[in-house]
This record gives sequence, C-alpha cells and structure tokens, in this order.
Amino acid sequence: MSAGLVPAVDEPVASPSAVLTEDPLELLTQRRRGGAPRGTHRMAALCHELGDPQVRLPTIHVAGTDGKTSTVRIIASLLHALGYRSGETTSPHLQDVTERIRIGGVPVARTELLAHLPGLEAAIERAETGVAETVTFFEAITALALRVFEDRQVDAAVVEAGIGGRGDASNIVRARVSVLSRIGLDHVELGSSLHEIATEKAGIVEPGSTLITSAQLPEAARAIEGVVTQRGASLLRAGRDFGVLTRRPIPGGQLLGLRGLDGSYLRGRLPLTGQHQAANAAVALAAVQRFLGTTDLDPAGLRAGLAAVSVPGRVEVIRPHEGPPVVLDGAHDLDAVRALLTAVREALQPASVTLILGTSGARDPEPLLAELDGLAPSVIVTQAATPTSTPVEELAERLRCAGRMPAVAIDPTQALGMAVRETSPDGLVIVTGSLHLVGEVRSVLTDGHGPGP
Repeated sequence: MSAGLVPAVDEPVASPSAVLTEDPLELLTQRRRGGAPRGTHRMAALCHELGDPQVRLPTIHVAGTDGKTSTVRIIASLLHALGYRSGETTSPHLQDVTERIRIGGVPVARTELLAHLPGLEAAIERAETGVAETVTFFEAITALALRVFEDRQVDAAVVEAGIGGRGDASNIVRARVSVLSRIGLDHVELGSSLHEIATEKAGIVEPGSTLITSAQLPEAARAIEGVVTQRGASLLRAGRDFGVLTRRPIPGGQLLGLRGLDGSYLRGRLPLTGQHQAANAAVALAAVQRFLGTTDLDPAGLRAGLAAVSVPGRVEVIRPHEGPPVVLDGAHDLDAVRALLTAVREALQPASVTLILGTSGARDPEPLLAELDGLAPSVIVTQAATPTSTPVEELAERLRCAGRMPAVAIDPTQALGMAVRETSPDGLVIVTGSLHLVGEVRSVLTDGHGPGP
C-alpha cells in the first residue's frame, strides 16, 4: 500500500476521535464500565430489549489473547468467497467505528447504523434501568452488530470476544463453533496464572459444541481440555487435527499449504506477513470446515477467500511516495511483539529502524523494547488521543528509569514527522504498542481514509 508524503510539521493536529466527537456513533465510545463488574448481565438485558437476535444467529465465536481480529477476518473472508453472507464484528477499530461491523467483508454503511441508533438508544435506556448499571460501548456496539446481522439475514455471524471469555459481554451468543487464538499472560485481570486465564477464555465453548484452538502452551492446553471435557464439547487442536504444512514468504504475503480437517489440503496465497498469520489461517480453515459440516469445499473459493483477506494494523506495510516504509502493528504484549519482530526480519530486513511507541494503562514498555533490541531501533515515544493511553511524559520517564533515552513527541503526527526525517530510505519506521496509536498514525498516512475490505 502506498501513501503520500508524511507531513514534516511538528504542530499537533486534531485526532480522528476529536474530529468526530459530534458523530452519534462515536459518542457511543464514551460509554465506560467504570467500577461495575464484568459479566454478561448488561449485554443480556440489552439484547433482550433488542429482541434477542443472538438466539437465532448461526455464530462462530472467537476469543484468545493475540490474533483474534485476524482470525475473524480470515474466517469471514473464506465464508464470503464460498458464497455465504458473513457478518463479522471485531474490536477495537482503528480509524472509524464502522470498521467493527462488516457484512461480506465491507463495513456496514454509516447511514444504516444510524438508522438503528434510536432503537439502540431506547433499548440501552431500558436495559440500564433494569440492571442499574451503565451499558458499555463494547456492549452497545456488539449488540448493534447482532441486531444488524439478523436484519440482514447473514448465514454466519463471526463474533470477536473482548478481553475475556466466560464472563465476556459477547458470551451471550450461542456458537456452534468456538475458536481460541493463542493465549498468553496479557490479561492478568482474568487471573494470576496462565491456567486461570485459559480457563476463563475457554469458557466461551457451548455444551455439545466444538472448540477449535491454536497451538497453546502446555499449561493453557490443560486448562482448555478441562473446560471442554466439563462442557461435553469436542476439541480440535492445531498440530494434531489441522495445521500449517508449508509456508513460503513472498512479496506482500506468503504461500501456504494448509492441512484442514480429515486430511483435506489447501494451497493458496495469504496477503498477510508472518508465521503467526499462517497459523491463524489454519485455524480459520478448520473453523469454516467445522461450521459448514464438511471438508468438501470448493478449493477455488477457499483460495479466493485467503487471497482477499485484509487486516489493517497487523504487520501492515505502508509505503509512502517518499521516505521509508512504515510498518503498523498493534502489538502490546510479548508474544505479539515477538511475532512482529520475526515477521519484520523475515519479510523486510531493514538497514535501520525507528520505533514509534505508545502504550495504554499501566503496561510496562521495557519488556516490549527489550524484545525489539535486536533491531537496534531508535525510539520515539508518544500517546494516542484516547483516555486509556499512557501520558507521553510518564512513558518517557519509565524508559529513562530503565536506562533508555527516547525522543518525545506530543502526538502521533509529530512522532511520524520526526521518524521520517531521521530514518534513511532503506530503513524502516515501526509503529507499535497500541492499536489506538496505530489507528491515528494510519489516518495521517492515508489522509483519514479508513481501512478497506
């Protein structure tokens, strides 16, 4: 993908969120849980007020730590290419809230979502009265997606969970197939050990249904098996029941040989970079086969589905007309950063690297930087225009205390200008640490145009 010359100005510009604060859909993003407990009770009440669309939707539910959005996108693309009307809901969005609700690989039109908004707002008011708690943005937008999917009569709703599993707001869906991407120790609010976190996330599996899982660390694998047994469900595991047989990096992606269920085989091009995306594709193929109940699927359709996948902000390479390439990746935990590092070394092999880093909350940035030290990057810290972003001076001070001396940019636009000026044309700019940061930088590089299909 190419883009125009990055502005060389250092003055801050209005962020996408600031520009759109009067948009009714963007105003939903201000709805926050606060101190209310996690759980499905608010979502259940809201969906009940909307007619319980989740009860009638054929659903694939995707949870995990890393790779959820990519897996959802690949599943939906495969289904669409096979002739099924696929709806998908993912989070977070990068540039526009409409990215979260897609049908047939295309965001649902803003006008259509706005037409649903009065009914959604009335349902929110009734639900909040009943539970005496505030419905969150994630709950509101996910419920809206389910309502739209039923109205549009999708053949499959592919639903991404939030950070949780059993107690995640999305877990009111009744999925015939559930998927777990790789689970790590990132979401410690779900438990103090990998076993506890995996147990919580595996809780999305419905009794008697099928759970398809990526390759997992032994502790997580044991927890998942325990939940599946308890629920009387079936378990299909990467490396045992399906997997990646071959992969060859090529410009703009990779050629894959995937072993599907029952020994089926698919060879095709995936326009995503990195071994982790090959693994996500294998999981997605198995999920589609299980959901449709057959491995006898049109190979040409499957190849077309793989080739059509787009996942902005995940090892996405944007090449401006002038200056170095820019890699956008929302990696915010060690596993994701390691995947990013491997993909960059494999596909790009830059002469030098400038890193633009922003984080959220109390996340310690030093382990992320330690992983990236092999690229010997110079580091610029900044912050996205979201309430959860780590203030840039606080982030810079954390790194100084760890013996690093980063450059400081007051916003992502300034950071990008600084990075472009100090990076040689054969070098690379990497933007990472937060999907919110990635979204804001992407808006600068693409003149505000949101991610395509």
